[in-house]
Amino acid sequence: MSANNKKLSVAIYCRVSTEEQTKGFSLDAQKTVLEGYAETKGFEIYDYYIDEGYSGKDFNRPEIQRLFRDLRAKKFDAILVWKVDRLSRSNKDVLTLIDDELKPRKMKLLVSTCDIDSSTANGYMFISLLGTFAEYERTMIVERVDSGMSKRAESGYWCGGRVLGYDNVDKMLVVNEKESKIVKEIFELRAKGLGYKTIAKRLNEQGKRTKNNKLFSIATVKGILENEVYIGNVCWGKHREWNTYRRKGKSDSPIRAEGKQEAIIDIELWNKVQAINQAHKANSSRHSNFKGEFILSGILRCPACGSGTVMSKSKKNGKYHLYYMCQNHHSKGKTACGSNLIRKDLIEEKVIQVIKGIVQDKNLINEIITKIEKDRTLDTSELKQNLSIQKRELLKLEDRQKKLDADYFSGLSPDTYDRLSIQLQKEIKNTKEVIANIEREIEKITSGLNIDKELVIEALKNFEQLFDSASNEEKRQLVRSLIKRIEMEPNRKDVKTIVFWFSEDNGLPVNKERRALS
Repeated sequence: MSANNKKLSVAIYCRVSTEEQTKGFSLDAQKTVLEGYAETKGFEIYDYYIDEGYSGKDFNRPEIQRLFRDLRAKKFDAILVWKVDRLSRSNKDVLTLIDDELKPRKMKLLVSTCDIDSSTANGYMFISLLGTFAEYERTMIVERVDSGMSKRAESGYWCGGRVLGYDNVDKMLVVNEKESKIVKEIFELRAKGLGYKTIAKRLNEQGKRTKNNKLFSIATVKGILENEVYIGNVCWGKHREWNTYRRKGKSDSPIRAEGKQEAIIDIELWNKVQAINQAHKANSSRHSNFKGEFILSGILRCPACGSGTVMSKSKKNGKYHLYYMCQNHHSKGKTACGSNLIRKDLIEEKVIQVIKGIVQDKNLINEIITKIEKDRTLDTSELKQNLSIQKRELLKLEDRQKKLDADYFSGLSPDTYDRLSIQLQKEIKNTKEVIANIEREIEKITSGLNIDKELVIEALKNFEQLFDSASNEEKRQLVRSLIKRIEMEPNRKDVKTIVFWFSEDNGLPVNKERRALS
């Protein structure tokens, strides 16, 4: 077959959301329609990209991301979808995909409904119109839900999820006597001046747990102490459209109303605690003068539990002594982990010397390149086996969700349905994330990308030059741009492994033979 008669290679993309699944939408039906369309047109199907149980509000989906990677590698000629909204309900996202990704590569989007081709003027116009309608439909759905929740909140009804101290019975909050005692204890301890960390530590040591049966943390305690539900109020709308606006802070116009639920905390205790919270916040702002100096925060791991580390300082003889402390211990106390303090000056000096030493060691550079290339040839059979296991688990979870949905329509109480469905959706989401991570790992190993040795060396040289004249915050950013994770030996003095971003998940072992650490 000549090049001019070459069949058009298409990537078939299908999507169905969790809500659509309950209404009988079918991925199989989409596939059947698209396969028939491709056969009629004489297209060659390159691969199928299937996102099941994902909303179309954005491109944060594992299979659409895999499709984009293959698109940029020009593994096919066109994307084929049933309807525009299967790709995205955001018109801007669809048009950006066409203009910035497809057109420059002489690729196109095909929509089987109405036989639309984005490479033609009419096709582009219709896709834009259909995308606008899809976005409008999604906006209307969000507004209807938001309106319903707003009216419910204005009437004093609870619109949130599970909350410590109450049980949700027929969408009404009813005091849970056992849990309410924990809530009262938290407020009383705070009223005595105890800090969030001390309160969390005390509760954990007493064996008390959160509504989700987890250890109390600083954030959990803080959230309870700021929740107006405990004084009989309803406050809804602080975090509307959180996925979009999280960087812009809380809403300045949440709905507040007198709630239908019984109060657990009296107003006098509440006001006292809020005054302490405000005083603590003001004091913390005045004394948070070490931000940026701990350049390994977030990448240095606790040698015991593997969690991140945070700053810790103690004053002795008029001088501050600085350490990295286990984040689990800092947030939840010794029930979660020990403090495992690591001296700031020693660990930072060792890590910087490792980085600077790399650029001087040609053998080490070659070792890094060899490790990267070797890992790309690894057998993926174990990963694929794990992927198969996770996909089977996902099918089981989705079957349980379908059965639960059927039970709901057969008369299962809304409260029971919500409780079971929330947990199921959490498990489904976690399993999908595991699957996506495994697929990315397989893709990474089999992608066969070229390693630019000179680029790696140049990056390290630039690091050394910039680091010596950088501010503390700039040093922190430079280190984090190169290093993904630092693992310590149990003695908390010696570095066990440094994982660099440019070597993916390949840890560079650090031992006495490395002159950079001597």
